[in-house]
Amino acid sequence: MRQAAEPGVINLGAGVPGLDALPFEALRRAAEAAFEEEGAALFSYQHPSGDPRLRALLGERLATRGVRGIGPDNLVTTTGCTQALHAILSVLIKPGDVVACEAPAYYGMLEILADAGARALPLPIRGGEGLDLDAAEAAFARWKPTCLVICTSLSNPTGATLPVPARERLVALCRQHGVRMVEDDIYSELLDAGAPPPCRAFDDGSVVSYVTSFSKTVSPGLRIGFCIPGTPEIEDALAALKCRQDIHSPVLTEAILRRFLAAGLFDPHLQRLRERNRRRRALALESIRGSFPAGSEVHAPEGGYMLWVRLPEQVEIRSVVARAKEEKVAFASGTGFYAVAEGGARPLPHVRLNCARGTEEELKRGVEILGKVVSTLAQA
Repeated sequence: MRQAAEPGVINLGAGVPGLDALPFEALRRAAEAAFEEEGAALFSYQHPSGDPRLRALLGERLATRGVRGIGPDNLVTTTGCTQALHAILSVLIKPGDVVACEAPAYYGMLEILADAGARALPLPIRGGEGLDLDAAEAAFARWKPTCLVICTSLSNPTGATLPVPARERLVALCRQHGVRMVEDDIYSELLDAGAPPPCRAFDDGSVVSYVTSFSKTVSPGLRIGFCIPGTPEIEDALAALKCRQDIHSPVLTEAILRRFLAAGLFDPHLQRLRERNRRRRALALESIRGSFPAGSEVHAPEGGYMLWVRLPEQVEIRSVVARAKEEKVAFASGTGFYAVAEGGARPLPHVRLNCARGTEEELKRGVEILGKVVSTLAQA
């Protein structure tokens, strides 16, 4: 993250959208309307669970995806998805608990598990369809994890998306084995075909806790996420924890997002964003296939703006990082996305590339530079 902020660096690392992808004018108008109509109330305290009108809108949107019966009292707004993940896991797990997760998985989630003293149970990914449910069922029976944390759509970093029938089966497996599922749904709205029913659509809250945010779709700087804890007991515990952490999330940014959603601006924005991402993915995939050496593999995801590239086995990833830094190209090293026990088998070399941050020219040039670096090291 520090390197990516340096002047002159082509940023293929941080998983954030470019400034030209943000609906700036619509958000500016929403902010002006909020100042004009709500005035000083924007600078006061609000309910610890967040803006009630925003929470009502969020429940209504989830209903269109098959998640029924979610009202303002059933969800808590958070400072991004990171706080939602951190808070729900803080409520659900204790030191020493086994927590199942994808392998590879979002590095920030792995750091949260480490901070909590949990033991990660990595479960294999099966190509573009995500979690291997047969392997998960066997692991649940053997290790009896407290929780499963899973990113069901466009999983970070692989881009895998769990098919809808598999979502229903996974909920049933978790219920059967007494495993609490934490579903991270942050990327679902970026799927080219639109957001599918989440796992929470196949549950009444007794199995699935749900987290997401608008950082990847509307604005990372608004810092607005939310959590549907599930049961009343978990709802109470999470709301109390949220209040202890920061009283509540920012009033102003929640008012801006509320007005943006209420004006019907989200779906037209998503349509433009999906097209932008589709164009950039195609450009990056073409550049990867033209510049990376034989033995490299890349999966073309069904949406989003990140690509997961496997490098030839003989390539040492630390050397790629060092050489790319000299060439002023930043990317996310694949090693950070795995929970590997000391002395255990090390994962094959991978890189995660963000196609959204820079210009299209920078994207093409950065991928080609990285491809030359990898090719040189593969021949060494």
